[in-house]
Amino acid sequence: MEKILLAVDGSEKSKQAADKLAEMVKSIESEVDIITVLESPDIKLREVDAYIPDKTIEELREMNKEEIKEKAQKILKEAAEHFKDVDTKIKKIIKYGDPADVICDYAEENDIDMIVLADKGIGGIKRFFLGSITAKVVRHAKSSVMIVK
Repeated sequence: MEKILLAVDGSEKSKQAADKLAEMVKSIESEVDIITVLESPDIKLREVDAYIPDKTIEELREMNKEEIKEKAQKILKEAAEHFKDVDTKIKKIIKYGDPADVICDYAEENDIDMIVLADKGIGGIKRFFLGSITAKVVRHAKSSVMIVK
């Protein structure tokens, strides 16, 4: 059984990658983990820490995390829809951090056979795939990598 990691960001390019993978897995026995990697919401708030009282900052962090988590869940749900007619086990994952590092680490920790991602894209939340991120995954992943153009 193939273990495949599909990295998505909600962009049209990542939707094309999901389509391509859904077609591919119709003919092979596989498990597909769908991951979206988000920038930590705390990063955005560091610049305003000095100007807002601590209690308000904590409230902003929680609101920001919830909003980002909802958007990430929507991205994963939309990506999983591409597999509705495919008999394969789907797992949805949300992670925070540098996308390339998180994707490579997840693949290694979970014995992923192949990583599938778009060549570039812009997500609904923040920048996610840029050519440099895809290139970094290709260079550092210990798994095979399929890039969808």
